[in-house]
Amino acid sequence: MSETLERYPPDQFMIPCHLIGKNFSPRVASEKTGIRFYTQTEVGEMERIGKQIATHGHASFEPPMEFQQMENPYIGLFWMVDTLTEHIDTLRSCGADHIYIDLGVIYYGDLKLGFDPDFLMKLANLKIEFWISGYEEKGENS
Repeated sequence: MSETLERYPPDQFMIPCHLIGKNFSPRVASEKTGIRFYTQTEVGEMERIGKQIATHGHASFEPPMEFQQMENPYIGLFWMVDTLTEHIDTLRSCGADHIYIDLGVIYYGDLKLGFDPDFLMKLANLKIEFWISGYEEKGENS
């Protein structure tokens, strides 16, 4: 990571990864990878919202809290990409055909994000979508 990114990180990241697939089994994916999903629905189960039978399996996970409570919020994002790099083939073999990271950035004042080339190559090699949303906080720093 560049010195500039280390000195001026954004204020906070939310870093969920979402996995969806017509034949995706979150239970099998969790057993094979050790990833702990904070929400998951198997094909054929009752959806929590809408109370309909799920036609696709889906699950979401985030970096463990020890990677989210760091002074540098990029650490959790690096954990997510490293974890996906290690397990992407297994997740796909469990039926996850749509995988994406949904990066939410909470910031005060101006928002500047930067990623070094090595990180971008690692992310690109996953061949997944990478969404970014910004949420401006009003307060003493704005």
